Amino acid sequence: MTTPSPPTSPPPAEHGPGTDTGPARGLETLRPRIPLPDAWRAAWITASPGVADPHAAPIFRRAWELPSPVSRATLHISGLGTVLAWVNGHPASEQRLAPGLTNASIAARAVSWDVTAQTAGSMRVCLAAELGRGFFDLHSPEVWMWSEAPWRAAPRLTAELHVTCEDGSEQVLPTDETWRCATGGLRFDSLYEGETWDEALEPHGWREPGFEDSEDSDSHDTRGTGTWAPVTVLAPDPGPSAALPRPRAAREIPTTGLPLREAMAEPILVQETLLPTWTDLGDGRFVGDLGRVVAGWTRLEPLTDAHLEVTLVHGERLADDGSVIAENAFIPTGRFQRDDVALEGRPFESHHTYKGFRYVEVRGAVPGRDAEILGRAAWADVPLVGGTDSSDPTLAWLEEAFVATVRANLHWVLTDTPTYEKNGWTGDAQVALPALLTRFDLRRFLTSWLDDFLDAQREDGSLPVIVPSAGWGYGDGQCAPAPEWTTLYPVLVDALEGEYGLDLWPIHGEAVEDYLDFELGRLDADGLAVGILGDYLSPGADGPPPEDVRLESSLLLHRALDVIARAGRSIHRERYARARDELAAHVLRVFFDAERSLFASAPLHGHLADDGAGTSAPSDPGAPAGPGATTDPGFRQTPQILALASGIVPAGHVDEVRAHLIEDIHMRGDHHDAGCLGMAHLGGVLVQAGRADLALAVARNPAPPSWESWRLAGHRTLLEMWVEPVRSRAHYFMGAGVDFVARDLVGLHRTAPDWATFELRPVLVPGIDRLAVEHRGIRAGWEQGADEDQRGDADGAFDLGIPRVTVHLTVPDGSRALVHLPDGRRLEVGPGEHRWEL
Repeated sequence: MTTPSPPTSPPPAEHGPGTDTGPARGLETLRPRIPLPDAWRAAWITASPGVADPHAAPIFRRAWELPSPVSRATLHISGLGTVLAWVNGHPASEQRLAPGLTNASIAARAVSWDVTAQTAGSMRVCLAAELGRGFFDLHSPEVWMWSEAPWRAAPRLTAELHVTCEDGSEQVLPTDETWRCATGGLRFDSLYEGETWDEALEPHGWREPGFEDSEDSDSHDTRGTGTWAPVTVLAPDPGPSAALPRPRAAREIPTTGLPLREAMAEPILVQETLLPTWTDLGDGRFVGDLGRVVAGWTRLEPLTDAHLEVTLVHGERLADDGSVIAENAFIPTGRFQRDDVALEGRPFESHHTYKGFRYVEVRGAVPGRDAEILGRAAWADVPLVGGTDSSDPTLAWLEEAFVATVRANLHWVLTDTPTYEKNGWTGDAQVALPALLTRFDLRRFLTSWLDDFLDAQREDGSLPVIVPSAGWGYGDGQCAPAPEWTTLYPVLVDALEGEYGLDLWPIHGEAVEDYLDFELGRLDADGLAVGILGDYLSPGADGPPPEDVRLESSLLLHRALDVIARAGRSIHRERYARARDELAAHVLRVFFDAERSLFASAPLHGHLADDGAGTSAPSDPGAPAGPGATTDPGFRQTPQILALASGIVPAGHVDEVRAHLIEDIHMRGDHHDAGCLGMAHLGGVLVQAGRADLALAVARNPAPPSWESWRLAGHRTLLEMWVEPVRSRAHYFMGAGVDFVARDLVGLHRTAPDWATFELRPVLVPGIDRLAVEHRGIRAGWEQGADEDQRGDADGAFDLGIPRVTVHLTVPDGSRALVHLPDGRRLEVGPGEHRWEL
């Protein structure tokens, strides 16, 4: 059973459902630099029905004469789905794919940009915008119901340009019925399928103040549709602006339609420009290799004024003939990640879509002769605040690959893959959360995502497995229910409170309790949580693992209940503590074989047990189990790993459960047999068992499944599956186990919110000369010299009394550390640099 431990979150006043707590502490630091105005005057506008080609991206513009030159200007803007904006012909911001994804039945995100540089000294100001479809008006058929979203409609825009003139006057220039609309060069856009661009159809100069946008104008210089029309102003809809029953962390203001929610997360920016290496396929096709999978797009810079018709196909893999594989079983259209571009001398890069790709196949242009073709990697500008440094090649590779893969998934929310889905899968973040927080400052990004959880929660307390959701992921046939995924919600609230000292319980406490009560209300006849995903993608499985996944669902729900019971934020924490302990007891009753000290993969007792056969009836290990399975695939590692990590293993059995796990790893040739849930904890469990050497042996194993096998194969990002066939090559959840380096080998543990206090418990490992972690100003690690006299005992464990070792620690101002040195010394130290020789 679980033993209560000190709170990991601040224990202020107890907040129960319905308690008025006032503003949540710490969230003021997350407000945008430029806030939205308190009152919104602008209308929501959309393209008029008479504008040609409903598949083309609508463009909008308005110019104003001012009484005096501009001294300062700010643009506040929201688009459903994505918006690009220009002021006086210049980009309003470097931000891409703005303003951000939301449940568009509830709110629209809005951004605010300083556009003084674009307007200073001008007496005529023009605001122009182009709208993409995003997930608001997705046309591509797909399985996640975005194309069937209840909010789906033509893209729409609302904006206010706030101008202060040199004479002191202030102007608010809004979207209204005086705006004009048309279509331009972007004829098609889909987040999955790509874009079609025809420069000849782009009205020349339409973003400039002097452009004439009347219907009979001849100012198009033979370009564009030739037709500008008045916009359609959407009728006021007071329903969505009604106050939400629960507040959000982000500030909202009412409009005539959806309320505007200030974008809290960091903007998506172009972060790298990469020069591909090219291969000529010999038939007019060229394939460029960026060296790793990135999220972003391709930029074409013509080297000729001649007309070019270029096709760009993006993908993560190559076929046997060297061509790019661009296919997605979830998008049955025949087109995937493809840009069709017609150029006449001007550069092009994607406007409203992004791709996941390492390779780009080019047809219609010779790279370096007709055009420079560059890779543009883009992700949310989340600060990198830490990570690990190691002399071990496998661990060094894992660190770089994890960071690169996460960056490829920082788009609006934490996505699972930039290529195939672009969805905010809760399970991926669930397993990787500690590793994510060690490396990135995610207080803005994840606090923003938590608002989407509130949007997604149904009245019964249930949550979908992807957030945001258009209605998919709640029920059977939609990878749900899966508490092993959705229990991220309470865990994430607690983690952000502890990591950053934020006070999120006043916003999320009631919803967290509603969610936990929903899960507790659907326990099965054995008192267990029922899910269908479990230890997803264990080696050889193309989905759920072969064991009865109720064990894994229950242990993840146990973890969520434990978080709430320990943190002390709920007035019902004692009830959740009882539910936690009862759930642990049910897991032990149904799955724990006390005689053999192991956790069975099929129920030993309970309503689904196979006549008490339990582990005596092995079955096809490749057969998926799912809820209610009674067949036994034999010994599985992940049930042991999760039981050990959760602390439910009965006293007196811990060593034997560990021994069974270690034995199975050895029997497999020092290989793991774990999917995403097990791998997140395997390294830590082995280090706690005194087998850091085995944790490293599993990681370094040159044959799959292992991280080292990926390194040796030339991958620079993490794969979704351990063995072929592999789908995504930019899927971070199988790298979640990197957390054991900082947490278990370097031994860095937070013991108070915002790292006011922490502990350092380094574990020295033969064969690694240097290991260190940096996190938010903390730097800790060790270096050791080689010693030829080091020898393992009969079980392969090492004597850790290693000579010539230096442990170092830097404590930032405002923090204190308790250090447990390998030689037995226990020291408390304050800010400054510290070194100890062992």
